[in-house]
Amino acid sequence: MYFRKWLRENVTDVHREKAAKILLAILIAVFSVLILASEVPESNYVQETLESLEESKTTVMEFSGATIAVSVAITVLPDDIGSPIAGTLADMNKYFVFIFAVLHLERLVVVEGMKFSFVYIIPIACVLYIFAVVWGKAFFRNLAAKLMILGLAVVCVIPISTHFTEKVCEDYLVYVDETIAEANAGAEKVNEVTASGDEGTTVLDKLTDAFETVVQGASDLLAYFENVLKKCVNSLAIMIVTTCVLPIFVLLFFRWLLKELFSLNLSGPRMDFVLQERKSGRKAIERDWEKAEGER
Repeated sequence: MYFRKWLRENVTDVHREKAAKILLAILIAVFSVLILASEVPESNYVQETLESLEESKTTVMEFSGATIAVSVAITVLPDDIGSPIAGTLADMNKYFVFIFAVLHLERLVVVEGMKFSFVYIIPIACVLYIFAVVWGKAFFRNLAAKLMILGLAVVCVIPISTHFTEKVCEDYLVYVDETIAEANAGAEKVNEVTASGDEGTTVLDKLTDAFETVVQGASDLLAYFENVLKKCVNSLAIMIVTTCVLPIFVLLFFRWLLKELFSLNLSGPRMDFVLQERKSGRKAIERDWEKAEGER
C-alpha cells in the first residue's frame, strides 16, 4: 500500500520512459550476445557470402595466372613484337594482389567481425545509450549511435554488397570469366606452337595455322593480343569495382539510410560545440544590430 503510494508520488512519466529505454537497451545487448552472435554467422545468407568470396578469390588467382601465361607466351614471339604487351600484362599482377588482399579482408570481417560486433560493439553501444538516458549527456548518445552504426555496418555491408554484386553485375562477371578463358587459350596455343618440332616453317607460320583465320601475319597476331590486353584491362576494372568500390558505396548508403530513418546526429561533440557557439554569436550580432537600429 505504502509502496504504491510512493510510486505514484515519486515515479513520473519521465522516469517510466527512461526505465523502458534502459530495459530495451539491456534486452538488445543480451539478445546480441546470446543469440545473434551464434546464429547469424551460421545462417545461409552469410554462408553464401563466404562461398561467393571464395569464388572471387579463385577467379583472381585464375586471372593472375592467365595474364602471366599470356605474358610469357608473347615474349617468345619473333623480333620481340609483343614485348610492350607482355610487360603491361605482367604489371597487372600488382592489382591482383591488391584485390586478393581486399577479398581476404572482407572474408575476415565476415568471419570474425560479425562475432566481435555482436559480442562487443553492439553491447557497448547499448551501455553508452544507458549512460545517455541516465545522465542525459548528448556525448554518450552520439557515441552510442556511432558504435551501433559501426556494428551494424560490420554485420551488413559485406554480405549485402556481395549479393548485390552477384545479382546486378552478373553479366560483367561472365565477361571476366570469358576473358580468362580466352587468355588461357591464346597462351596455350602459343606454347604448343613454340614447343612443336616441325621443321621448314617459321614460328609465325605455325601461329597463323594455330589461330586459323584469326591472324594472317605479325600485325594481325599483335592486334589479337592487343585485343586480349584490352579485355584484361576491362575485366580488371570490373573486379576492382565489384570487390572494392561497391562495398564502399553500400557502406555510405547504409550510413545515410540509418541517419535519415532515425534522425541520428553523427557529428562529434566538438562540432556540436562549434555550431552552438556560432549560433550564439549570430544571435548576439542580431541583438546588437536591432539595438543600434532602435537608437537611431
